[in-house]
Amino acid sequence: MKTSLRRHPCSTGFTLVEVMISMTIVSIVMTLCLSTFLFGLRTMYKDTQRLATNASLRSFMAQVSKETLDASYFYIFPYYTKLDGSVDLALDPSPMTQINDAADNDYDKWVAHGDCLVLVTKTSQYRTTDIRQIRIYYRYYNGAVAAQAAVNAEASIRYYETADWGEGTAGASNGHTSLATELNLINLNSTPLMSGTKQLSARTVGRKVPSPYTPYAAGDRYPVFCSESPDSTATNGFISINMEFVNGSTANNLLSSSSFNYTISPRR
Repeated sequence: MKTSLRRHPCSTGFTLVEVMISMTIVSIVMTLCLSTFLFGLRTMYKDTQRLATNASLRSFMAQVSKETLDASYFYIFPYYTKLDGSVDLALDPSPMTQINDAADNDYDKWVAHGDCLVLVTKTSQYRTTDIRQIRIYYRYYNGAVAAQAAVNAEASIRYYETADWGEGTAGASNGHTSLATELNLINLNSTPLMSGTKQLSARTVGRKVPSPYTPYAAGDRYPVFCSESPDSTATNGFISINMEFVNGSTANNLLSSSSFNYTISPRR
């Protein structure tokens, strides 16, 4: 009896063309998966930076709101360098400029811009001429010249507060009655990182000037603090904050920033 062995046709394996087609399909699938993963990673990074930015803004907002409401009055200086040990409260604060309504005089106001906000709290009873506490918010330019170029650049915002000197008594002062004298003890011009100051945000910028006008040029930014007042009295009005807190890196267009416009008045 004879038997014959036949080779099964499927035992011949894959051809080169089949292998190349399979590898191409696998490569396309892997590329799509990797692209989806990288897209998700970038989105997560942006969301993380946005959450960090918003958290910083909320913390800053809560602090400055409370302390502004607690203050009796305020001054806005153009730069922290104006606190140089010889403060002149008549000349050194940012000048008040009248903004006129083109149509009528119903909404005219006085404004002043600056990157240094000084909040002053006076005593609530007994001798109300006494200063109880001074709080200062300022943008630190890392030693840059105090000019528009520095205002346009990203800078950290820092905070300083004096001790709470109390209210004094019915028969005696608390010993702190002159604002200029107390401010001259806080020389930020020579020691901007003096003991007791702390950083609230590493990178901040002001709101962009919508269109050039004196003294602003194209691309300039406003200082972050603004005083809005019905008259030319520097301390008689509201504080407007126009600031962006910036997180992330611009290297790969992964910039996350938030801004707010908030107006608040000290308690009189």
